[in-house]
Amino acid sequence: MRPLERNTGSLLRLSESVSGTKLVGLWPGALTGRGFESHHLHLHWWLIALGVWATAGIIAYTLPVDAVVVLAETGHWPHLLGTDPLGRDVLVRLLRGAWWSIGLGMGGMLVGLMMGVGAGLVTGYYGGWVDKVGRVLMQVLWVVPSLLWAAVLAYVLGKGAVSVILGVGLSSWVETGRLIRVEVRRLRGAAFVEAAVAMGYPHVRILLHHVLPVLGAVLRVQGLSLFATAVLIEAGLGFVGLSVGPPHVSLGGILYEGIGWLSLPQGQLQVVGSALMIAGMVFVINLLSQRMQAWTPFPR
Repeated sequence: MRPLERNTGSLLRLSESVSGTKLVGLWPGALTGRGFESHHLHLHWWLIALGVWATAGIIAYTLPVDAVVVLAETGHWPHLLGTDPLGRDVLVRLLRGAWWSIGLGMGGMLVGLMMGVGAGLVTGYYGGWVDKVGRVLMQVLWVVPSLLWAAVLAYVLGKGAVSVILGVGLSSWVETGRLIRVEVRRLRGAAFVEAAVAMGYPHVRILLHHVLPVLGAVLRVQGLSLFATAVLIEAGLGFVGLSVGPPHVSLGGILYEGIGWLSLPQGQLQVVGSALMIAGMVFVINLLSQRMQAWTPFPR
């Protein structure tokens, strides 16, 4: 019997006693990292949120947006917030704009999260020149405001949902990458990682099956924070006309349109409503992120 095979049991016991790692069996991929069950990403909650978002979009686009009266007065059914100078219902447009802002923000969050996690895992795990190059790159991108990067990327890629999602994601991944890099560097010397390396597991498998699950709690909190940032960046892009184009519109575009006829009650309601929706979404997401951070036992 080879020395590695003789020492496998002792390596597993060492990992479990030192770091609290839960080990299941001796087959490849058995090392799960401490707290795998308590720190997974709760995918079913994201699926529920996605279903609610899709249902809200169906309802928003089922309601008619065009009206027969231009600048209809507010407070009367069916146009409770009145209509704009083009005869479009203000309330329906606000609902559609909120749906687009949430969807684009969620897409930007996913792109930014994947890029940040990938960069953080690689730079934090391998170290050396890879870490130096990645750290310098993230530092250079960090000093430039995310909205500026997003505006440049959205202008280069052109208007459209895909361009906005890529622009938001590519401009907001640095914070996630820096955070994940620090966590991975700390976990690099953990007993369960050293045991996995000693057992000859590939580095990619160690990163995806052993290190990444331990970061589940960090990713949940960071994902919500990144979601709030993505909503703000997308609102800024919509305000300068770089988000989705007609017939679709986001809350940032609705806010900009309302400023053009702010002297009328309908325009005032459109501006105040879109601004309150943007601020309310960001506030609720940040509040959830803080509550989740307080409730979640992060790995030590």
